[in-house]
Amino acid sequence: MDFSRLTEYLDHLPGESVPGCEMIVWKDHREMYRHTAGEAKGGETYWLYSATKVLTMTVTMQLIEKGLLRLSDPVSEYLPAFGHLTVQEGDAVRPAKTALTLEHLMAMQGGLDYDLTAPAIQRKIKERGGEAGTVELVNCFAEKPLHFDPGLGFRYSLCHDVVGAIVEVVTGKPLSVLAKENVLEPLGIQNLTFHPNAEQLSRLAPQYTVDERGNIASIPNRRDSLASMPHYDSGGGGLMGDADSYILLADALANGGVGASGAHILSQQSIDDMRRNRQFGPAWTDWLKVKHKRGYGYGLGVRTLMDASTSRSPVGEFGWDGAAGAWAMIDPDNHLAAFYVQHVLNMNRAYYEFHPAIRDLLYEGLL
Repeated sequence: MDFSRLTEYLDHLPGESVPGCEMIVWKDHREMYRHTAGEAKGGETYWLYSATKVLTMTVTMQLIEKGLLRLSDPVSEYLPAFGHLTVQEGDAVRPAKTALTLEHLMAMQGGLDYDLTAPAIQRKIKERGGEAGTVELVNCFAEKPLHFDPGLGFRYSLCHDVVGAIVEVVTGKPLSVLAKENVLEPLGIQNLTFHPNAEQLSRLAPQYTVDERGNIASIPNRRDSLASMPHYDSGGGGLMGDADSYILLADALANGGVGASGAHILSQQSIDDMRRNRQFGPAWTDWLKVKHKRGYGYGLGVRTLMDASTSRSPVGEFGWDGAAGAWAMIDPDNHLAAFYVQHVLNMNRAYYEFHPAIRDLLYEGLL
């Protein structure tokens, strides 16, 4: 194995407007590679944004394994506010023709969007003075018309926040608590959290953004308006964590659901169901082009590689990324897991350039 070219690539990223980055690779429960570049020295925490979705899907698949949930379950069974959904069709609004299901939410086929400024959401936040809980706020999502009938399109959205609310209704425990009890603690993960403590915040890496002119600027360590609320668990984007913690989750999913601790968190069948492609048609194809996920489909909250000619990784490699550039890769065929993290918002190059290069250089180094 020779990862010198991967190291060289990571070292060049600070010259490409990435102030700092870190990458960890594990195989068969053992660390195979680790490198930091630029400002990153190791041990920093980061807002992980949509990389949260892998954890949320893992918790949800656990409940499906236990028979507490089914993919076909109507969302209204748990959240009655979603029983009378409407669809925006041109200038008109009509009743939805299909019922929204848990699978629709997990596969981003629910027709929702990511508009956090929607009147119903902002009204509830104002009413509760920022103290709204997950279920009561998610219920507000149902007031806005959907973009299409559930199951008839693909749109990246707040769907996984709704999943987090369902998890809470079914178990009586917030997503953050259930994740801690059933995934994080069994795997020995101490620093993935929806609500960071003072010590975790003290290690937070500086956060940056890229402006319209392509210039990078330091910004306050912001989160979106939902994830920052103390009683709201954002299943789609609420996690803070460090690389040493996230790699333990990725490693477990790469090894049949068994972690380095020996804990069994998920079956291989459930992992395979997560990474089975569910996207077809123009809506997915168009989004694929915009988001630079060439060769990938989308399963239950994760991209999944379908065309081996576009990547050095094998078909079935899966994972997800985050708004500040975090990237998780899970390869069950080779029991291989990788996690890369940076802290720069609005940097599209991370998705169409950095992540694919890192992936391919990793596999090149394995040869």
